[in-house]
Amino acid sequence: MTTTRDVAQKFMDCLCAQAFSDAFDLLSDDADYQIIGTTAVSAPMKGRDTVKATLVPALASFQKPPKLTCHEIIVDGERAVGLASGSGVGPTGLNYEQPHYAMVMRVRDGKLVSVMEFADTVAVEVALLGKKLVDA
Repeated sequence: MTTTRDVAQKFMDCLCAQAFSDAFDLLSDDADYQIIGTTAVSAPMKGRDTVKATLVPALASFQKPPKLTCHEIIVDGERAVGLASGSGVGPTGLNYEQPHYAMVMRVRDGKLVSVMEFADTVAVEVALLGKKLVDA
């Protein structure tokens, strides 16, 4: 039997190995995935195929794909939280620094049925989309 911890650990291991397609293969056919925030990449995604079609090309567009380090996985029943950090170089050529990621996951029947990814959205806007933060 595959436990919540097993699935969460494999997901985080794949992300850390930059095996992004393999990580998203752990999603159920109808999984919900969302990068929290209001960036262009923050729209809720439904289904493994949609997630892969959206995120794999976005991650491949990086000049140096994000290299994650998993610091801890916390599990309670069918819920898991992976705490990580990472850095890379975005498609804009600007550094992508994420000192704090939190991947909130729900596992059922050995698959991820939902993932909410919490990250610094300013880093996403700058390195991935080429936007700059300016004083109001």
